Amino acid sequence: MTWYWLGEPLLYSCLAILFGGIFLPHIHQTIRIPRSIMILAITGIAIFSFLPVLRIIVFFSNDTNVYIIFKSVMLSFAEGKAYMWTLMFSALFMAMVLLNHRLTRLHSSGLLLIAIGIVATLSWSSHSSSYFGLPGFWTHFIHLLFVTIWAGILSVAGWYMPNKTENWKSFLSWYHPFAVVAMIIILFSGLLLNFRNDPDYVNSWVTSYGQSLLLKHLLIIPMFVIAFFNGFVMKRRLRKDDFNPSAWLTVEAILILLIYMATGFLNQQPAPHELNPDTMRLSASGLYDWFNQSRAIDYPVQFTIDPITMFLYILALGSILVMYLMLKRNKNSYVALICGVLFTVVSFVGLMNSIS
Repeated sequence: MTWYWLGEPLLYSCLAILFGGIFLPHIHQTIRIPRSIMILAITGIAIFSFLPVLRIIVFFSNDTNVYIIFKSVMLSFAEGKAYMWTLMFSALFMAMVLLNHRLTRLHSSGLLLIAIGIVATLSWSSHSSSYFGLPGFWTHFIHLLFVTIWAGILSVAGWYMPNKTENWKSFLSWYHPFAVVAMIIILFSGLLLNFRNDPDYVNSWVTSYGQSLLLKHLLIIPMFVIAFFNGFVMKRRLRKDDFNPSAWLTVEAILILLIYMATGFLNQQPAPHELNPDTMRLSASGLYDWFNQSRAIDYPVQFTIDPITMFLYILALGSILVMYLMLKRNKNSYVALICGVLFTVVSFVGLMNSIS
């Protein structure tokens, strides 16, 4: 059962939609989020958050009766206990959405508290919380909370904001300062999580965990590039009547989804807390062995530059420069997205090749 990690990016996307759907309609009266979207999002959370629990149940299912395994996982494992709270919060959220047709401020406050509760239950069963207790829980909770609020508002605005210059100016007037603060908190908490879960960052690139973390960090670079333009340059572009920001916000949202996918795969890999030559040899991924061609693994890893690696680095630099030009000249947004993905893939292959 190797596919279940795909539920995590979908889970994070559903959670982001919840926060965007709660915040935006009260700030911008012109935005209308269909109630069906909120119901689908909370249903998705209830389904996709169960997949880690299902993985544990399937793992032990050959040992004894499935019902006994299910009961034991739900009552004894942190993942099972957290899921029961997630399911309870999800049911309460759905009941409030179904029974209240008008989105009052009191109603939205209740929905917000429930959504925060779901973030807390997901953080409870995280890597960081399992290994580092309460400090790990709070670090993961703050990181996930601000990521989902920031990404949720951005995504929902890109989809549902009426395309009028006045609406976008009003949106950027408060969202840009919020996004800057949120990004500082996300980066700081993300660094804390990185130092705790993967203290030997470069050497961990031989493992599946380290490679998915590297891929996530490389995806963040083009996302930062387009976020900079969306935040700082878009205000000047809005003076032109023919400029539609929704396409560029959609590109940023797609990059966020790709980061969610890397994070989902990352969270299902064993974290390399203590690396040495023996553990690196035992935990080396098949991808690293393919690059390394089964040669002995050095500790610490050694960087080498050959013509192929140099070509890949130049191609990566060219890709991010083309992305920058696409943004600067307001050209095809999806070409910019392709350039950002190309930068990520080529940089990843270059770095993996350089430590082989």
